Amino acid sequence: MVKYDNSFKKNIAEVVHNKIKTKTEIQREYGIAPSTVVGWEKKYFGELKNKENLTDQDLEIIRLKKLLQEKEEEVEILKKAAAIFSKGIK
Repeated sequence: MVKYDNSFKKNIAEVVHNKIKTKTEIQREYGIAPSTVVGWEKKYFGELKNKENLTDQDLEIIRLKKLLQEKEEEVEILKKAAAIFSKGIK
């Protein structure tokens, strides 16, 4: 059984809580069971909100955080591609 430190648990819980990634995506990336993530989310953020209970502002924040995450991933890909292509120029 793998032991995770509290900061890792909180980061994962925050990513799921803010709807940046789903529990299924976390499971694929880290091999962590969705039920474990639910437990961490409850521990750090209390009872979970249903989507219908979210305000328009909450939904917009969620959308923007997800968009930001996608853009950060795109930037990382472009940085790696630039590094690969710049090796061929020298």
